[in-house]
Amino acid sequence: MRHGELEVGSLNVIMQAAALFSMVNIFLLLALIGIYLNSYRKVRAQFTAGLLFFAAMFLVQNLITLYSFLSMFMYFASGVTGFVLTFTVVQTAGLGALLWTGLH
Repeated sequence: MRHGELEVGSLNVIMQAAALFSMVNIFLLLALIGIYLNSYRKVRAQFTAGLLFFAAMFLVQNLITLYSFLSMFMYFASGVTGFVLTFTVVQTAGLGALLWTGLH
């Protein structure tokens, strides 16, 4: 079965990959929240509170994103699935860099 230039099965694989990276993002964000919370307890700095809020909002965004990937993948147009995956992978790289920085 074809849908545009990609087979429908290929769309499923791309969206499953996006969902997987979104799950990774959730775990990275939970780790960052733990680091930022620990730091906030020690120094009570406003900047650290801002980082904590930032990570919490990204966590909410990724939970909603994961839900949409899993429940509505069939509604994503074939032309956007590659972009969706790319955005999610780039976010994973950025969160990974933040986590690495927070741990060192």
